[in-house]
Amino acid sequence: MKLGLIPLDERPACARYPQMIGDIAGLKLLAPPAAALSRMREPGNCLAIAGWLRENASELDALIVSIDMLVYGGLTASRITDDATAALLSRLDILRELKRGHPRLRIYGFNLITRISGNPDSVAEPEYWSESGPQIYQYSQAYDARRWGAGPAPQREQLQESHLLDVLRRRLRNHIVNLAVLDLLAENVFDLLVISSDDTSEYGFGTREKVWIQEWVDRRGGDESLLVYPGADEVACALLARTFVDILEQAPRFFTHYAIEADKDRTAPFEDGPVCLTLQRQIRAVGGTQVDDIAEADMIVAVNPPAPSARSFFQPEQAESDRRYRQGALIDLAEQIGRWINEGRRVIVCDLAYPNGSDPVLIEALQQKIRLRDLAAYGGWNTAGNTIGVALAQGIAQLRDFNQEEALRFLTHRFAEDFCFMHQLRPTMNADMPRYDDTTEAAMIELVSRGLNDRIRHLSGLGAWRVSNVRLPMKRRFEIDFDLERL
Repeated sequence: MKLGLIPLDERPACARYPQMIGDIAGLKLLAPPAAALSRMREPGNCLAIAGWLRENASELDALIVSIDMLVYGGLTASRITDDATAALLSRLDILRELKRGHPRLRIYGFNLITRISGNPDSVAEPEYWSESGPQIYQYSQAYDARRWGAGPAPQREQLQESHLLDVLRRRLRNHIVNLAVLDLLAENVFDLLVISSDDTSEYGFGTREKVWIQEWVDRRGGDESLLVYPGADEVACALLARTFVDILEQAPRFFTHYAIEADKDRTAPFEDGPVCLTLQRQIRAVGGTQVDDIAEADMIVAVNPPAPSARSFFQPEQAESDRRYRQGALIDLAEQIGRWINEGRRVIVCDLAYPNGSDPVLIEALQQKIRLRDLAAYGGWNTAGNTIGVALAQGIAQLRDFNQEEALRFLTHRFAEDFCFMHQLRPTMNADMPRYDDTTEAAMIELVSRGLNDRIRHLSGLGAWRVSNVRLPMKRRFEIDFDLERL
């Protein structure tokens, strides 16, 4: 089975995780050469990507395509480039051409509702974001909340008008592209279309734009081939799983269990609804169903729900309060997972306590009660939606005969990255090392290589692995890439 992938961008979560999950399932995943894709703030070559699609479409059973990469040249490019809307829309024609020429080709498309980041970091935003980003974010929140009758009136006079108008122009362009892909869906170009909202919240420009999109969904009378929900970096993995499920004609059934049942109604950071809704949306995206009877389930999803502090584990007083509140429940969860494993059940662990890293209290409990290698999947890396989407895909890849070595490799990769790097190493790097630049890249890579290899040895039950070939693909400390070799 050959699948094509046009990734959201070049980051490992978007371009490499799908490859690794495909390796577990025995799928052959084809993608354009790296030179055609985006590289940090440099857009991908949209013309070359369209050419690659023409050359390879006849070999593919299905295509997973990021509209952001196809028309803008990637996620960051969708936020910072100035291509005219008409030029962007013309780049969608390749999808019509592919469907006409290859009517049996399944096309799974996804596009994002552009985020408004509250972080004053312009690495993946317009240059002025370090100056005006948080103020624009606050204005966006207040503007939308006011429209719903909540909160004070937004204070526009505090903003630099040219920056706000530029944001609004880009958002209008993004909305027009999203309407255009809805038109492609109406033309039956897509077998499935996902319009996801990047780093969303209860209020904001993006939240309102999602309502506009949902209105068109409702006018169509509902449509099983169109999904609208929060997400971004995990969508390619989720659609890879969905493709696998659709081709196998085997919808996986999931039984869900929360470490603290009351906390399933807690909203995780960067989401717009309770975590139980986030899980429902992601299960639907991968083509699965939820069941109430564990005996009917193909897999169990064990959820560590958002902690009361939610935003960060690294505030000592709050971390200790979280531990007191949750430790007993997480020990009970780990014991229950052990019982399920002993019964021959396949268990997916979604560690959603904090964004951007594992919950050390859960990791401690799991290592005391089970062999980590006996899990079907684990995730704890970014937003709740990111974590769930990738973990579900990781589990679904094991529905049929699968490559056990690649499954263990990706499971180990998750613990090495989500716990050893994101929770343990990254805070140290942020505190002790100067701002990222070319003079410190080698030192950072050396620190990560040494630190991961020191820490991975203490993860029980995964076997002996060595981390090699560490990369910092975005030249920042937020994400890493690396290889794993058996010892």
